[in-house]
Amino acid sequence: MSRHVENLIVGQGLAGSAMAWTLHWSGQSILIIDRDEEHTASRVAAGLVTPVTGKRLVKSPEYDDYWSAALNFYRRVEQETQTSFFAAADMIRLFEDEVARSAFLSRSEAESVTGTELWQGSVQTAGSKQVGITMTPAGRLNVKHYLQATRSYFAARESYQQQNLCFDRDISIQDDRIVSETQAISADRLICCQGVQKNPLFPSVPNNPSRGDILTVRIPEYERREVVHRSVWIAPNPDGSQTVGSTYDWKNKQAEPTAEGRAEVMKKLGRIVKGIVAVESHVAGVRPTMKDYEPVTGCDPKHKNVLIFNGLGSKGTLRAPLLATELLHFIQGQGAPRATRNVSRLFPRTTSGGGQRALTTLAQEAVQKVLGEGDIAIDATVGNGFDTCFLSRLIGETGQLIGFDVQQSALEATRQRVESTGLTNVKLLQQGHETLNQQVAENSVSAVMFNLGYLPRHDHKIITQPDTSTQAIKAAIKALKPDGVMTVLTYRGHVGGQEEFEAVHSLLLDSGQHYDLQRIDSTPAKATSPVLFVFRKRQVKEQ
Repeated sequence: MSRHVENLIVGQGLAGSAMAWTLHWSGQSILIIDRDEEHTASRVAAGLVTPVTGKRLVKSPEYDDYWSAALNFYRRVEQETQTSFFAAADMIRLFEDEVARSAFLSRSEAESVTGTELWQGSVQTAGSKQVGITMTPAGRLNVKHYLQATRSYFAARESYQQQNLCFDRDISIQDDRIVSETQAISADRLICCQGVQKNPLFPSVPNNPSRGDILTVRIPEYERREVVHRSVWIAPNPDGSQTVGSTYDWKNKQAEPTAEGRAEVMKKLGRIVKGIVAVESHVAGVRPTMKDYEPVTGCDPKHKNVLIFNGLGSKGTLRAPLLATELLHFIQGQGAPRATRNVSRLFPRTTSGGGQRALTTLAQEAVQKVLGEGDIAIDATVGNGFDTCFLSRLIGETGQLIGFDVQQSALEATRQRVESTGLTNVKLLQQGHETLNQQVAENSVSAVMFNLGYLPRHDHKIITQPDTSTQAIKAAIKALKPDGVMTVLTYRGHVGGQEEFEAVHSLLLDSGQHYDLQRIDSTPAKATSPVLFVFRKRQVKEQ
């Protein structure tokens, strides 16, 4: 009756295309179903792969791995399709101001970024001299041509179908297969790669989409062949025009150009070039962005044959190839996606002991109840920056978030995550959290979060210590406002973890009568499992 394939892929943007090629090369059969809409985020994307980002001009520690995978992937697709759409070329990043230039030039050897060199020149003939850096390795994907070549390749093999699939009507999820009676298709698994299109199976993906405006313009006497960045990017086109973008609009979720978006791009472009710029076209798309700015891969916890590959945001060109390989390994039973991008992070964690949510989630829920616009909050162990960004969003632009960590690598990862989100209320300090009383006054802080132990995927020999952790907790208690909340997540499974837990537990129990203390054990509780303490400072009633 029906055709059977191993993989039914819904959506043929950057995620769906990367997944299709990766599965195809592994020898698995696929069928892509796509709506073939003109103005999806992938089809209007500039396809830029940029190594250095943020105000501090830092490179993601994962960039080299992503770059290597992307370069090999796109070169192989070019060979398969006998087309050309990916160009590896240096890019230029102009300094925003003299402060940025001085900061770059004053970097120590340890702080320097491989692949960056000082650049001076002009972007227009007879234009004023500008200063910045060159960045390599970098590249640009002609996304429209890549998607068309992919579509044509799989259509020729009867592995592509244009259709607006309705999950409620067209899909039946069974224990051993996926069935679509309307399309006369069955599959071993369903892989959802739909960008911002609503999907009832994963209703919270994406949970923070952002619309972006992109213009095609003609800049008088423009002469750079490299892509140039400064607030906006300028990418030269073969016909002598330039593509310029883009905005980040978190309020308007419609993939339609706006006058406000055009004005914003033109204003920022005016800081780089001079003269009358002619606008030839204006398009917009909505990026599938997540609140934590991490992609989403993995499977539905209720249906192991329903998977998702989404949330790539503005870095889809770079990220898609490596993440598709990671998801293939998951399908083949060779490990799960990393926790920070696993879709399981969006679902309440359940256990055989009664359905407890993750302790990290419970900690965030505790502080969320007390934080508001304009508050002061402290992330006493910033780690990879997830709690830092979470707290920063809760207190808004008028609030202040202070983050502590002794590891430079942790601070750099956090700083990049903060800058990529546009948050401006964060102060990061490379010093022990026991010094937090030097940064805030007594009774001034609304929430403090501790995540003790070692930093995952970093040096496990660097751990928080009982003496400095207890000093920091004492200082945090003094800093808390009445009704303020402090969370302390302790880990007991590593060397020194049990001793630190006992020291923290003893300190909190002896904190006096003006505090409420809640202990939350992991479920099922084991001698080495984590423990969360939620500490609330009471209002002191006048006698």
